[in-house]
Amino acid sequence: MKLNYDLIRNLLIEIEEITDGHTNFSCFYFFDKFPGVNEDIIEYHLKYLFDAGLVEGAEGYVIDITPFGRDYLDNIRDHTIWEETKSKIHPLGSVTLSVISEIAKSLVLSKLGL
Repeated sequence: MKLNYDLIRNLLIEIEEITDGHTNFSCFYFFDKFPGVNEDIIEYHLKYLFDAGLVEGAEGYVIDITPFGRDYLDNIRDHTIWEETKSKIHPLGSVTLSVISEIAKSLVLSKLGL
């Protein structure tokens, strides 16, 4: 299955909003939050978030975003930065999350004049 970077971003934003570092949130919670997205696609992307070290939890449950996940999310959080990042990676079709994060980070630094 091809990764949907918008869904990854939206899942991380949702996880950040709901987590307290202690409560487990089932995959089923996310099915309700993203009703237009096939449940298998949501499960796949949640598994990817675990495997990539962006979120922590137990099988089928999300507890929190990892520090690595927060760094990634902070780089892509701003909608304008996110859209610019996507336009830069679009010609390539698919890149790693670390490349996405570095592109977004460079755009953030540029906006700050650094």
